[in-house]
Amino acid sequence: MFLADLLVVFAVTAVVVFVFGRAQIPSVIGLLVSGVLVGPYGLSLVDDVESVELLAEIGVVVLLFTVGLEISLSRLMVMLPLMAQVGLPQIAGTTLLVAAVTWWHLGSLPEAIFAGLLVAMSSTAIVLKILADKGQTGTPPGRIAVAVLLLQDLLVVVAMLAVPLLAAAAGVSPPATETGAAHGSHAEPLVANPLLAVLIGFVVVAAVLVAGRKLIPWVLHEVVRLRNRELFLIVLVLICLGTAAITAKVGLSLALGAFLAGLALSESEYGHQAFAEVLPFRDTLASLFFVSVGMLLDISFVASHLGLVSLVVAGIVLTKLLVTAVP
Repeated sequence: MFLADLLVVFAVTAVVVFVFGRAQIPSVIGLLVSGVLVGPYGLSLVDDVESVELLAEIGVVVLLFTVGLEISLSRLMVMLPLMAQVGLPQIAGTTLLVAAVTWWHLGSLPEAIFAGLLVAMSSTAIVLKILADKGQTGTPPGRIAVAVLLLQDLLVVVAMLAVPLLAAAAGVSPPATETGAAHGSHAEPLVANPLLAVLIGFVVVAAVLVAGRKLIPWVLHEVVRLRNRELFLIVLVLICLGTAAITAKVGLSLALGAFLAGLALSESEYGHQAFAEVLPFRDTLASLFFVSVGMLLDISFVASHLGLVSLVVAGIVLTKLLVTAVP
């Protein structure tokens, strides 16, 4: 029963996050640990994992929508040089370095390139959640992190198009995936040409921002005139999920679409009201995302390969630090 599963998730999460909070451990860690405990590789307390993951996906969308509300479009324009100066070298450098090491170790170039692309990407939701919790989204380091994450979300289209080609080169048939599966949050790109796919992605992003700055405030103005708070919230949800669906349709992430919707609304007169209306739902739903990520972790595999896992994690962290720190 889904309601019983949800009750178990919230009960375990409340206890774990409380204990971790007393120990001054970030809540994100507590949420991930909660997922490990209730998930199929832990105590198996949750049966309907897919429903929890669906709510978790909505939580990420709402989280990124509020982040967009907090970052104005003018601030985003300042981030464009950061994308070129920090984002591109980080992604390219990490991909090349990891690919070189993997090629030397495995001797397979397609697998090496895939590993490089995989390591170069980061979790937008986790990083922005930590920045939001610490109130650092608008700080200089926060803006740099957001710029890099946004560029990664755009370039993930190229990575998705490259996966089937790399698999074919390596003689591997990639398994079919369900459309809209949890944590994927990307649809297949509309076109097979990587350059055209990226161009379509940028056009969609620009169109959402331009149309959103004109259309969204007008729609909300008409709603506010009716003095109906429930309708205002419903329209906000429609804007958030609708924009996310549009970006996902062209191969970009749901989270990026929600972020753009918040960004388009951020400089309007309804930005603060929208943030206040959505905030009560944000943390609750977003928490489910981190719990659902924890559910995916096979703790027995980690325990039996602790040395290897620790070495890989340390290597990834050091690689990204090295690539980012080099001017």
